[in-house]
Order: sequence, then structure tokens, then C-alpha cells
Amino acid sequence: MVVRDGFRRARRITGAIVLILSLVTAIWHPGDRSAFWQGVEGRLLDARFLWRGPLTPPEGVAIIAFDDAAMSQLETFPPSRSALAKAVSFAAEAGAEAIALDFLLIDPREGDVGLAEALAETSAVLGVAEAPADAGLQDLESGDFSVVIAPELNKPLPALGPTETLRGSALIGHVTLRHDTDGAARRLGAAQYLATEDGNAWYPSLAIAAMKASDDELDLRLRSSLTSGRLSVGKTLIALDGRGAIPLNFYGQGGTIPTYSFASLGDADLTGKIIFVGATATGFGDRHATSYDATFPGVELHATLAANAIEQRFLRRDAVTWVWDVALALMASTLGFFAARLDRPWLGAFATAAAFCVLALVLQAAFVAGWWLDGVTALLSLLLGASAGIGLRLVQHRRRAANLALYQSPLIVERLADATDPRFEAAARPAVVLFVDVANFTAYSEKLGPEGTADFLRLFHGIVEQSVEPLRGIITHFAGDGAMVVFGLPEPGSDDTIRALRFIEALYVAVGSSSDWPGLGLRVGGHAGPVKTSIIGGKRHKQLAVSGDVVNTASRPQDFAKSQSAAIALSSALLMSNPDARDRASKMGLRPAGLHTLRGRNEPIEIWIGPSPVSVEL
Repeated sequence: MVVRDGFRRARRITGAIVLILSLVTAIWHPGDRSAFWQGVEGRLLDARFLWRGPLTPPEGVAIIAFDDAAMSQLETFPPSRSALAKAVSFAAEAGAEAIALDFLLIDPREGDVGLAEALAETSAVLGVAEAPADAGLQDLESGDFSVVIAPELNKPLPALGPTETLRGSALIGHVTLRHDTDGAARRLGAAQYLATEDGNAWYPSLAIAAMKASDDELDLRLRSSLTSGRLSVGKTLIALDGRGAIPLNFYGQGGTIPTYSFASLGDADLTGKIIFVGATATGFGDRHATSYDATFPGVELHATLAANAIEQRFLRRDAVTWVWDVALALMASTLGFFAARLDRPWLGAFATAAAFCVLALVLQAAFVAGWWLDGVTALLSLLLGASAGIGLRLVQHRRRAANLALYQSPLIVERLADATDPRFEAAARPAVVLFVDVANFTAYSEKLGPEGTADFLRLFHGIVEQSVEPLRGIITHFAGDGAMVVFGLPEPGSDDTIRALRFIEALYVAVGSSSDWPGLGLRVGGHAGPVKTSIIGGKRHKQLAVSGDVVNTASRPQDFAKSQSAAIALSSALLMSNPDARDRASKMGLRPAGLHTLRGRNEPIEIWIGPSPVSVEL
């Protein structure tokens, strides 16, 4: 009960530490922190997009592209202002609700007047971006936000907007694209804070400005802080991430949103749609890596945001999702901890793999529902819990192995523990078998009582153990005041007999030098020959067994020693197994006693007997 309580206490403490660490990980939110973890989170998000598959975009968005075919017709790059005017006029005549030009028209050029007239005839949006810090301030109208609640940013960059001829003919939306740390574009800034002649102003993204142009009654409201925010587009509420950006919910590869080449606009269906005009020609450079496509057109990024807003199909990654990240992290770490610490390794591995699958399904289900949960946080928490569970299981197994090792010799515990199917070779092999017991123990134990007897047996067993282990012998079992000791396991050696004799000497010396020993004598009998070592027992309870005629014979010389008032009785077969054994036996005081038929045997064997060898020099 004490051991079990110790395991439970260790599990509780380890589980509490895992929960605390997973909570710290979730609060840290690694997917939004270092460049490395941001890159990992980006890849995990890409995997969720690929697992979900492409979607059909809404009917309300389309693109007019100045692609390779269009540029080969125009024979000029970038497109001339007259070409842009022609695209705007065509879209307007085709019934487009709004037209957004994904171009920075910052330099005065021929055709500006015609483009301005075309823009004035429809609802249009022109691009603005950040200029270098030393650039002059432009006279631009402020953004179209009716309400802005956001911190004043220090030293905003100047606005880089359309040429003076084009100003006032269209709304303004920023076209700035910022990539994640791995170089991919997965979100667009909801608004850009820029400096103008009339002061600093917030400008909505090109897509949001296009929606405003399509419906002048739309009320744009921006509420943002350093950690979260929201953008209201009429009745549509868009949650911003911690960077003040809107995560894009991609529909597929480039071209998934209906795209029409400027070179062949005759069949373009633009009625009632928000049209984005941009360049996709080879070499233009406005290509970006996304979850679906390594060369995604920049203009389609803006069109994707507009499509998301029309369908209200957003990816939410704000303070609310952070709370869910914390809850998921705690759940993942708990699941991993309980799965990995299952007692059987194969079951723990299976349960841990199942926990990973469950976590992946939860992340994917949340993603499909529009929640971008931090996969890095969840996976790190699961790995943390699983690692702690595996570590606890290993500690418990080591503790169990250490406890069980007390019941077997250290020489065979490791061999048994490491074997897939623990067993010894079936063939018999030579060994030396000794039996040790305490003389007059029965009479002595009568006055000790149960507790005193147990204390004495612990003393006796400890003396046997300290005498045999340095000599690499194995105690196969204790039986009351008796012990069976074998030399030659798990592998036989040429010095087994010598080590057995040294053990006998060490045993008597240890008894003689023990201040707690009550003065009782010891008897030792032994024999040598082939024995069979095996693991016997049922499916769950097994034990080491040494069997053979040698074992039976080795226990008999003790009776003969008692009849001869001797302390030691060893068979001649034992002493003859090593050339130096007879000389050492003589020095120990052993002398041949002739052939004798021992109890239970038919054939006589030669026996050597002798007194206690405490005076023999080791």
C-alpha cells in the first residue's frame, strides 16, 4: 500500500507539473513568437488547408489580370494608364459594383486624365502604400473609417499614393503585403497607419475599401489594440489577430477566384461583382507563397479577403482563440500524459498515436469551423504530456525492476529483464552447487519467537549474500535457515570451483567476525556436475530453477557432515573439477572420508570432510 501510494503521489506531482508547463506554453503562444515556431505554425496551417481541400469562391468577386497574353498584346510593361482606363471602363459597362486597382500609380504619366475620367464614372479604389521615411508628405484624403479606436503609432511612414491627377477620383485602400517569417503570405493588414499633409490617418485594406466602394452606406469601424482588435464592415464583424491583420481563408490555388485576361474580356462575367485589377504576368514579381500555391498572384490575395468578407468565411485568431488554445493545451497534455504512461509499452505507443490523431482532428474541425487554433501550442503540450508519461512509466518500471531484482541475483536480473522471451539454453552445463544451513537452528529458534527468528534469518541471509556476490555466485533461493548457492551461472567458468571454495572460507570468516552472530555453527555441502537452468512457472508468475541429479546430490553431504561432526562435506567430483581445487581444499583442512552411499542414492560417491576453515588464510 505504501508503494502504491508513492506511485500515486509521483503521478499527481508529475501531472501537476505537466499542466503548469502546458499552461505556460499556451500563455507564451509559440506559434506567434519566435521566427522558428511561427514557421512551424505556418506549415501546420498549410497542412490544414490541404487536408480541407479547395472551396468554391463566392459569385461576387472576380479578377481582371494583365497576364502574359495581355502584356504580349500591349508590348509595354507595366500596363499603360490608357490600358488601365480601358479595363475600368469595360468593367463598369459590364455592371461591376466596384473596381479596385492593385497598382501604385505614383508617377504622373500619359493617360492619367483618361484614367481619372474612367474612375470617376464608377465606384473605384486606388492603392496606397508606405513611402520611405525621408519622402515628402502627400495631400491625400483620410481613410473611410467612421470610427477608429486604436493606439497612436510613433512616427508613421509617409503615404505613397496615386498621382495628383488621380486623387479624388477614387477611394484609397492600402496594398501593403507582409509575409510571415517563413516567407509565406497568410494574412492581410486590416488597416495601415500613414502620414499625410493633413495628419496621420488609417487606411483600410484594398479589399475592405472595395467593399465600401460597392456600398457607400457601409460603415467601417476599426477597434484595435496591441494584442487584438476587430473591424466592422457594416454588419460584418471581422476579428483581427495580434498583429492587427486578417488571416486569409484561401479557396485554392491561384486562379481559383474567377480570373479574366485583359487580352480576352469579351466573355468575362463581371455583373454585380467587385472587380480587382492587377498584374500577373511573368516577371512582374507580384507573386507570393501561400498555403496552396508557391506563386499566388498578389491581386488574388486582395480578392480572397473580399470573398471572405462577402461570405463571412474568416479564420479567427484573436484573444478568444487564445483562450481555446489554453484549454486545448491542457487537454492535450493530460491526454498525452495518461496515454503514454500506460503500463504496456505497445499500448502506450498506440494510445499516444491515437492522442495525436485526436488532436489533429480537433485542430482540423476547429479550422473548418473558422478557428485558427495554435497547432504548435497543442502539439508541444501533447509532447510534453507524453514525454512526462513515458518518463514516469520508465521510472516506475525501473523501480519495479529494482524491487524484483531483490529476489534474483544481479548477475541474471539484467539478462532476464532485457530478453524478449526470457529463458536459458535448454542444454545442461557444468556448475558447482552448494547448500548452506545453520546447525541447531530449530532448537535455537524456539526461544526467539517469530520476530526474533525473522531478525536472525535476515542476519544469516545477509551474511550469505555479502559472501557470495563478490565471487559472482548466485543465490538461487533461501529456505528458512538454508541457502542454495550456485557457481557457473549464467555462464560456466574455469574457476567456478575455486570461487566456490573461496565463498566457503568467506562465509565462515563473516560469521566469525559478526558481533551479532549468536555462536551457531554452519554446515556446507556441495557437489559439481551438469545442471539444467530454466525459467519455470505459469504465464504471469515465473522463477529461476536449477535442476538435475547434481542438485539433489549436493544437499546430501550435509547429513553426512553432521554424522561425522564436520562442518564441511564436499564431493570428490567438485574438488576434481579444477586442478588447484584439491590443494586449496587441503589447506582448508578437508580430508578424504572414502566412498559413501548417501541418503536417496544407489551409487556411492567419494566425500571430503573438514572443520570450519576460519583459521585458513584467504
